[in-house]
Amino acid sequence: MNLMSKIGEQEINRIIYLMETDKSFDAPKDALQWSKNIFLTRAAAPKKSFVKQILAVLQMDLSPNRAAFGERSATGALARQMLFQTGENSLDLRIKSDENGFSLRGQILGEGFANCVVKLGDFETTANELSEFKLANIPGGNYNLSVHSGEKEIVVQNLDLK
Repeated sequence: MNLMSKIGEQEINRIIYLMETDKSFDAPKDALQWSKNIFLTRAAAPKKSFVKQILAVLQMDLSPNRAAFGERSATGALARQMLFQTGENSLDLRIKSDENGFSLRGQILGEGFANCVVKLGDFETTANELSEFKLANIPGGNYNLSVHSGEKEIVVQNLDLK
């Protein structure tokens, strides 16, 4: 028998002896953790949202019966008119007080928002083919308005109905 096979046989006998005389109950903690890590599944990376959220900026706020320079429709108007700009689109809102709270009429000016979903707090409606919408019987308060169409969402924060 050559020297290599004799060393190999001795090593095998030593390993068998260690296994037979081992009195431990569990494998070492690091060995257990390593074994568990082998079978962990990788969590899927969160998918990027394709919705582009655009914050609307107030450009004009006309209160009822208060004329603004260059505005001819302000005389006798009963609704508060607000115009928001988003870059590519504009959002025209008319807020009117009625016996059941407030009504909100609006139109998204520009392309891409026909038949879109409009949300004001818990209230929701769908705009028509001209991007016009209406919500009624809204209690007074502070709301966030969102207009969602396809890959775009226009957001108006802290819209105060008073």
